[in-house]
Amino acid sequence: MNATSVAVVTGSSRGIGLEIARALGRAGHAILLVARDVASLEAARASLAAEGILAATFACDLRDATAAQSVLDAARRSLGEPDVIVNNAGTAPTAKLEATTDAMLDETLALHVRLPLALARAALPGMKQRGAGCMVQIASTAGLRAFPFTTAYTIAKHAMVGLTRALASELRGSGVRAYAVCPGFVDTEITRGAAAAVAARGKLTIEQALQRMAEQNETRRMHTTVEVANAVARLVKDRPDGCTYLLDRDPPGFLD
Repeated sequence: MNATSVAVVTGSSRGIGLEIARALGRAGHAILLVARDVASLEAARASLAAEGILAATFACDLRDATAAQSVLDAARRSLGEPDVIVNNAGTAPTAKLEATTDAMLDETLALHVRLPLALARAALPGMKQRGAGCMVQIASTAGLRAFPFTTAYTIAKHAMVGLTRALASELRGSGVRAYAVCPGFVDTEITRGAAAAVAARGKLTIEQALQRMAEQNETRRMHTTVEVANAVARLVKDRPDGCTYLLDRDPPGFLD
């Protein structure tokens, strides 16, 4: 497959990030897979290579202040100048408000807000000079409304949506697009881990906890990782007008 552009996808060794990498790779992008675990990244790269998708890997701690520049440097060395950046890496701590620590908030903001902002600062000059580029944040309906026991996550996702809206406003007319994709609960390892934590309290089974989560989605069902990935791939391909893309409604569409 001949890659026509380079896409950086953070948190892409598994789950939503890997499916986004796969969808973009199938569309002809070369992919830089970014995560912390070297073995998981190599397994992800091999799975893409089996489909003929060109991918490279870069292992780093994305919470580090120097991570953004390191990621872009790695993309340029291995594949070329990035045209697309997908900020998918994140964390989802669960705790009552009074048990939400500064450390939880700091880590969540570092991944969901500071890293996307740092990547934008580093990548946008080149994108604006070329008059083309696309920055996608994997946000959440938690960036538009609140859920109990997710204080740090809700704060960070609201900030991520706000950052994307600020980018879209400032980039208008530049040829560079910024999108925040907002699914509800997605069937991932993280979601199933949260359900297991609920079940451990003894009031619900894991399946009952997952059903409760699904019922909080407007669609009344759990989203799939492929569904999120396909939405990202469509936005990157078509570059439509809009900013905040709500996946959790039928049909999905832009809020602004």
